[in-house]
Amino acid sequence: MLNYTMLVHLLRVRFCLFCLAWLMSCGLAETATFAESFVVREPVNDSRSFQVTMQVHAKGTLKTPSREKKPTDLPLEVQASMKYTERRLPSAGRENRAWRSFRVYTQAASKVVVKEQTTTLQLSPQVRELIAEGKRSGLILYNEITPLKRSDLDLLTIPGDPLCLLPILPSQDVEVGETWAIPQWAAQMFVGIEAAVSSKLTGKLLSVSDGIAKLQITGEVSGATAGAEIIVVLNGTGSFDLKSQTLTAFKLIQQEKRSISAVSPGMDVTATIQWTRNVLPETQGIPDAPIAEIPLDPPALSGLLQLQSKHWNIRLMHDRNWHLFQEIPTVTVMRLVESGSLLSQCNIAKIQSAGPGRHVSPEQFENDIRTSLGDQVSEIIDAGEVPSENENYIYRVIAAGTATELEMVWVYYLCASPQGKQVSFVFAVERSNLEALNDRDLAMVLSLKFLPEKSAPTP
Repeated sequence: MLNYTMLVHLLRVRFCLFCLAWLMSCGLAETATFAESFVVREPVNDSRSFQVTMQVHAKGTLKTPSREKKPTDLPLEVQASMKYTERRLPSAGRENRAWRSFRVYTQAASKVVVKEQTTTLQLSPQVRELIAEGKRSGLILYNEITPLKRSDLDLLTIPGDPLCLLPILPSQDVEVGETWAIPQWAAQMFVGIEAAVSSKLTGKLLSVSDGIAKLQITGEVSGATAGAEIIVVLNGTGSFDLKSQTLTAFKLIQQEKRSISAVSPGMDVTATIQWTRNVLPETQGIPDAPIAEIPLDPPALSGLLQLQSKHWNIRLMHDRNWHLFQEIPTVTVMRLVESGSLLSQCNIAKIQSAGPGRHVSPEQFENDIRTSLGDQVSEIIDAGEVPSENENYIYRVIAAGTATELEMVWVYYLCASPQGKQVSFVFAVERSNLEALNDRDLAMVLSLKFLPEKSAPTP
């Protein structure tokens, strides 16, 4: 016989089965199943080659300093395009150091219009093969043999670079509608700023259909770079092929506000960046040979840029913290900015040729320096010839004094080729920053090369 307790239990079971049958008949039982999660990230050791095609369009305002307190606003429009083949390199460490690649560019060009003045850029032919290395401040791009020009670096440095987007993808499997936080180092590298003050960047898996996951990256990153304050607002959407584990496309709308700095104008710009990324057949990809020869640590050359004068036949190397500020027929002005601070200014000027084997005398050079500085100079700290391995004559004078109530040091160099071509350098630095200059003035001067005169065109 059934007792009362057993009868109640039986009735409860029958009621539950009845409810379940009713839910299934109504199609409501499906809501009780677990949501599916997806792998939205590429393989760690990815040896595939990709072809990347990118388009950029930016429009806004360039803000230049003026004598009045209010800056001058100039309309700005930028169009750029590039195409390259890319293959991941082995990881060189954690976080940003894990993201490295070898690239072969077949196209890279831009057109910049500032108040009806147009400038076009093309990538230098000798630096088509580049290595991209992840840094917190953005990608560092370099050629193993030849330093890039600043114009090459500016042309190739584009927001939303695919290599910088890969570490933003979720490290864990995600469900549709789920969001994930993006680490500050990855957000900072993605927008390419030297120092991030605030980072509020998140990702979200929007949908999955026919094996394609749609994802979104939104948020804001603020900080500073090259002495300028920056606020970047991002809204991007991308497509990820779940079967091949490949991020195939991305569209980013980026709003950037940048203050005026010692080396660059301010900006208020909205940029649209779109790119596609396709896996290449193994026969069309980058072979193993060049990949195996690339060291894990970047060479010293990777931190250098080259400057070849538009007006004189000279070329020199400098580290990437030197920025070209002005270049006119009479003088080239460069500024050294580090950790947001202006450390030094360098003025390079051409001097009339003295003839083969000759140069301005040390006495005349020192007299010219005293005349130029006038009452500002208080003493000559040091003067003498500097040994050079490239046959250039180099004479250095170090002067000290005050300017606008600041204790200053001026380091002058007279450089002459065996053929008598001459150039002068003057590095102005506050005395408290002299140690931070750290002989970078001498390194630049020692790299100077006088190039052969360009032959006149044949009539």
